[in-house]
Formats: sequence, structure tokens, C-alpha cells
Amino acid sequence: MRTRVLRIVGVVCAALLLWFVIGVLSAQRACAHDPRFACSPRSAGDSIRIADPEKSWAFYGRLAISQSDTYAFEVNHSIVVPISLLVERADAANPARPVLHVVSVDGKSLALIDFRKTVTFYEPFSGIHYLSTPQRELSLRSGAYIATVTMRGGSAPQRYVLAFGEAERFGIGEIPYVLGAIYRVKTRGY
Repeated sequence: MRTRVLRIVGVVCAALLLWFVIGVLSAQRACAHDPRFACSPRSAGDSIRIADPEKSWAFYGRLAISQSDTYAFEVNHSIVVPISLLVERADAANPARPVLHVVSVDGKSLALIDFRKTVTFYEPFSGIHYLSTPQRELSLRSGAYIATVTMRGGSAPQRYVLAFGEAERFGIGEIPYVLGAIYRVKTRGY
């Protein structure tokens, strides 16, 4: 009996190890944004740093009216960065909507993204339906930039997602964080 239990435990452990190794190897090129939490609100003095503007990110925030989250990033060579804002379709009854303003550090306005036009979007990893702004492609030259998300309209706080960048990749060390972040988004609503 004991030998049988040990065999079953061994088979289960081998299956879990195989599942983990396959997951690690396939996660190098994932079809998803890397989730991060803004810990809103964030001022320019405490901005969220986007370390790699070419990587695909999903920043989750929650703002009250007139609050904002500031994101800072640097570009080392000319790139095109896709960017959009999302709110959960379940929150659509709340009239508050995020607005994104992207400027260069010298103050030149590059984009103002709002919810005048929306598209629906289903995110398969979290299983959440979103209302999204149409994706904008920002052509950026080498330099420093600031992106500010401000909440407008309504009277209650609203959750948002800033989708930024395109290259979908994860390092092996990021996998536990990503799994925990997906769980947090699905269960606690960030």
C-alpha cells in the first residue's frame, strides 16, 4: 500500500514539474500584457516608471474624480508604441472615465486619449470584458516622456487599465508575480 501511495505521489510530482517546465518555456513569449498596479494616485514626484516602453504592459489603477496617475518613461531610439485605456464593462454605469495625456518632457503634447469612441474587448487571461479606447500608435523619438491618466466625469471612483507597448514577453522570475496579479485582477478588482 505504501509503495502504491509513493508511486502516485511521484507521478503527481512529475506531472507538476512537467507542467511548470512547459509553462516556463512557453511564457518567454506570452500573448498578454505584463500586469502592474499603479497604487493610485501617483503624482509626478512619485511617478510610475515604465522601464521598457517597447514591452507590453497593463497598468491597473483606481482614481477618484480629478485625481491622476503619472507615468514616466524614456525612449533610446525611435519607436512606435501602441497605447489605449480600458474600463471594465461591468463598471460602465459609472460615468467617470479616464483621460490620458502624453507629453514630452519639454511640454510638447503628443496625444490626448479619451472615451469619445469605444470598442469592446475581451481579455482571455482574466476573463474580463472591457470598454476600450481605440488603440493609438504613438511615434516617439529618443527622449523622455510623461503620460498622465486623469479621471473625469461622474462622482464615484473608477478603475482603469492603461495598455502600453507591444512586445509580449516575460522573464522566468516574473511568472509567479504575473500569476498572482491575474488572480488579484479577477478576484479583488485591483
